[in-house]
Amino acid sequence: MSGKVTIYDIAREAGVSTATVTRVVRGDANVRASTREKVQRVIDAYAYTPSASAQHLEGGRTKTLAVVLTTVTNLYFTRIYDAAYWEAEANGYSVRLFQTKDNAPISRELVDTLIRQRVDGVLFVGSIWSTDRRDLNEALEKLRLYMPVAAICPPGVQLNCIRIHSDLVNCSRLPVRHLHALGHRRIAFIGGSMQTKDSSKRGENFLEELRALDLPDDPAYHVDAGYDAEGGERAVLRMLSGLDRRRWPTGIVAFNDTVALGAIKQLKQMGLHLPEDMAIIGCDNQFFCPYTDPPLTSVDLHPEELATSAVRELLVAREGTAISIMRESTLIVRESCGAALSYRKLD
Repeated sequence: MSGKVTIYDIAREAGVSTATVTRVVRGDANVRASTREKVQRVIDAYAYTPSASAQHLEGGRTKTLAVVLTTVTNLYFTRIYDAAYWEAEANGYSVRLFQTKDNAPISRELVDTLIRQRVDGVLFVGSIWSTDRRDLNEALEKLRLYMPVAAICPPGVQLNCIRIHSDLVNCSRLPVRHLHALGHRRIAFIGGSMQTKDSSKRGENFLEELRALDLPDDPAYHVDAGYDAEGGERAVLRMLSGLDRRRWPTGIVAFNDTVALGAIKQLKQMGLHLPEDMAIIGCDNQFFCPYTDPPLTSVDLHPEELATSAVRELLVAREGTAISIMRESTLIVRESCGAALSYRKLD
């Protein structure tokens, strides 16, 4: 190493986090003997002396967490960020927000920035998990040397970090079971994309539940349409215009509440009455669900609980921690599914 040796140089050379270096310098008894010996060898080799500012950091911490989002306009992600922010503040921590592109690699610049700013943990939220990528795991592995890493991601994603995820099995199955109990036999699924893990998992679980209940899984009833209201409009128009009216589904499960909004608009434009002619169920239980016409039945994935759990785990975890936690989903029943009509015999 050339020039003044820093705590980051020592951590990199020893293959540990800066927090571990600080604990060794302070004589923390919780450091494993083998780790202490390895770090101390590097410290001695470079005659490293911590700066005054580093020595006065509380336990080597900056009391700061990072949240990395793919978008700040998605209401679901906004709820996650808000809950993470307030949980961190309640514990004396601040939060820094970073943004990365949907399905894009985690840049080296972002990783270096998180390490350089010495955040005490990082939470990743969004669609960076859509494909298995070497760059993603390499980025997370590097970060885990310096800080705990958490991800709110779909179940089944293979990441060596703290994984917090929703119950995407019941997320898809609860609406199908509910509509089936109300007498529906032709049920469609619209929105999302079978090319991404989150969407495909919901779609797969939807189809599995149809088969479990011996319901038709007509390919015409499964329409990829993205995640916004316009996609919901297009999905309904494309699906119904391509089917004889006698084959129309009587119930629709939408990927999220925003897609459901578009579907409701298009169904009404086509002259259908909801829920008499068509029942519909969304997902995410957004704030507007009680105020749609009719009020929208939705699956609550409890994003605030996911974020709160992630922050709490980050605050107590050490770098390198890898666990998996699931939060159950809940069906919030309102008028759009036709529950008030009770059981109906449908064609």
